Amino acid sequence: MSHPSRPRDSALSDSVRPLELPVDKSSTRHNPEQADSEEMHASSYVKHKPARKTNKGRRAWLVFAGTLGAALFALGTYLAVTRGQETTDDAQVEADVVQLAAKVGSEVVECAVSDNQAVKKGDLILKLDDVEFRARAAQAVAELDIANAQLHIALAQEHVVSATVKGGLTSARAMVSSSVDSVASARAQVEAAKAQLDRANAEAKSAEDDLGRTRELRAANAATPEQFDHAQARYDTARAAVAQAKASLAVAEQQHNVAHSRVGEAQGKLAQSAPVDAQMAAAHAQAELARGRVQAAEASLELAKKQLEYTTILAPADGVVSRFTARVGQLIAAGQPFAMLVPHQTYVIANFKETQLENMKPGDRAIVEVDAYGRHRLEGRVESLSGGTGARFSLLPPDNASGNFVKVVQRVPTRIVWSSLPPGLALRAGLSVNVTVFTNGR
Repeated sequence: MSHPSRPRDSALSDSVRPLELPVDKSSTRHNPEQADSEEMHASSYVKHKPARKTNKGRRAWLVFAGTLGAALFALGTYLAVTRGQETTDDAQVEADVVQLAAKVGSEVVECAVSDNQAVKKGDLILKLDDVEFRARAAQAVAELDIANAQLHIALAQEHVVSATVKGGLTSARAMVSSSVDSVASARAQVEAAKAQLDRANAEAKSAEDDLGRTRELRAANAATPEQFDHAQARYDTARAAVAQAKASLAVAEQQHNVAHSRVGEAQGKLAQSAPVDAQMAAAHAQAELARGRVQAAEASLELAKKQLEYTTILAPADGVVSRFTARVGQLIAAGQPFAMLVPHQTYVIANFKETQLENMKPGDRAIVEVDAYGRHRLEGRVESLSGGTGARFSLLPPDNASGNFVKVVQRVPTRIVWSSLPPGLALRAGLSVNVTVFTNGR
């Protein structure tokens, strides 16, 4: 049996609609009071349902606000605690590892250490066969003795030649020197005479000009006879001075020629002594040659002694010998590496981002946590910052001027030294660490 549908409330929106409770029409047809009661209950349910939804929304907003507040409080606490700190895990323990190699080639006769053994400075590490090098040292000693004997002979011959011809050669050189000085003096007198002649000519020209002007003035009755006579006398005197200067120049040139001829005579006598001088030079050259041979023999002996010392390889510093590959009977070539020496003195290289270096400087306190020891905290300080980024010193540094450019945050190696270390704590090169630098001086 069909029942007519109940009209909907036009005041409600399409999104929120009242809940219509099913009503048994057959039961309400004969009981009007029960139908009215059911309708009132449905209307009350519709009125209270939006209030329940509002309460649920309010609780969700309270939960979100509380969570956001807790997150902001945690973030603020973290920023306050870590203010003035720069941290990186791109760091490792480093040491100035030394590569040990033989300086001479020979056979290994003794291995005094084993792999990963601690050594002190000066401890024996490797011994090479030195028979050949001892023979070379003995040969160098004999060559030095021969060179010294040859030097003594050459020096004696030089003294004999020098004593024989020293007097005559010295006299000839003195004559040449004296005649050269005479030539220089005569040349100076010639120059002085020339200067005197030039001066006399200039005065004569001036007197001649004055005489001409005075003559013209006298012809015009503008000059007195005394003025004309004075100009004439001055002109005559100047002409006489010119003649005297010419005579002095001729005498000086003659003296210069005589001095020059004396130089030739002295040089001739020196030329006669030239073979003697050559003999002295030859004797001196022989002595110098012998002295050079002595020096060469001494250098050869020193080199042979050094090569003999190189057959005994000692530890250059305290440390641990690692990657030891030498074996007794092995033939090692000169320059061939056979081990690595890791010194006990270590430090930390931390690669901070370029954005972390604004306030970082040498001397800042640092905390180093070593992963190998349960993140054990060690004290250190910043010793220095690298002059360039790690990429700049790589084998193939980037060239940002070619191709497409992608900006990448660069890292700068920072050296950190230990302030103090617990006794017995072994820090091996290459261990991973976390580094925190206090840039605010704490």
